[in-house]
Amino acid sequence: MTFLSAVLIASLAWWIATGLVLGLARAGSRRFKTVMALASGVALLGLSGMIATADISTAASAYLAFFSALALWAWHETTFLIGLVTGPRRVAAGEAPREKTRFRAAFLTVRDHEIALFATVLGLLWLMSDAVNTTGLLTFCLLWVMRISTKLNIYLGARHAISDMLPDRLSYLKSYFRTDRTSGWFYLSLCGSAVLLAWLVAAAATAATDHAAVKWTLLASFAALALIEHLFLVLPVRDSALWGWAMEKANKVSSEKNRDHPAVIHTTPETKTSRATARA
Repeated sequence: MTFLSAVLIASLAWWIATGLVLGLARAGSRRFKTVMALASGVALLGLSGMIATADISTAASAYLAFFSALALWAWHETTFLIGLVTGPRRVAAGEAPREKTRFRAAFLTVRDHEIALFATVLGLLWLMSDAVNTTGLLTFCLLWVMRISTKLNIYLGARHAISDMLPDRLSYLKSYFRTDRTSGWFYLSLCGSAVLLAWLVAAAATAATDHAAVKWTLLASFAALALIEHLFLVLPVRDSALWGWAMEKANKVSSEKNRDHPAVIHTTPETKTSRATARA
């Protein structure tokens, strides 16, 4: 029963948290200060929760640390999607100023976001170095590693990497996605994710305490969800359909606003890569 409950809770948390972040990001253009105040408050509660449960090894403390890590992660996702913490390059690939390499140009679009995430991981490692309850730390690190893997996949090549979950303000990022092929990294990352999932499942199955069982089951659940998200990159499936309840109203408001104030659309020179991206 412990395992089933943890799986259900992790799945619901992933679905609800993702939807809330998408909704907040789209509301940010109209209520920026309110959204940032709310996201920052939740992040502070999350950090406090991780610290408060660091030396408590119960099933409840594992759940609380898990949700605390999600709250902290949600702040990073919101600041990125809202356009506050992204990178110094905010134009499409091929537009001036031109960079020496495609990788440098792509990295500059997300540089500040990546630095903020890395700094947070280092900070959590320092804060939780002697913690008994590492559920929150491991949850945040798992999300970070899987996100890096996803970003490498959409940069190196994944046929269905284009997602309509990106808000209009970040539409230029799609020009850096490669959709004309599926790279070898995808298969390597898929195998790595499967191995990690198997290890976490084994750890959950052999857990000696309720705390350990909840901890490893939550992590295994998120590893499984990350594996599914990787598959979305190569399958002709609209992942955003899962969060229509969070995006529908925001997209309607955005469409009405765009009719009154048409946005400037970034374009990319007609190259094989840009034509392949446009087809996606």
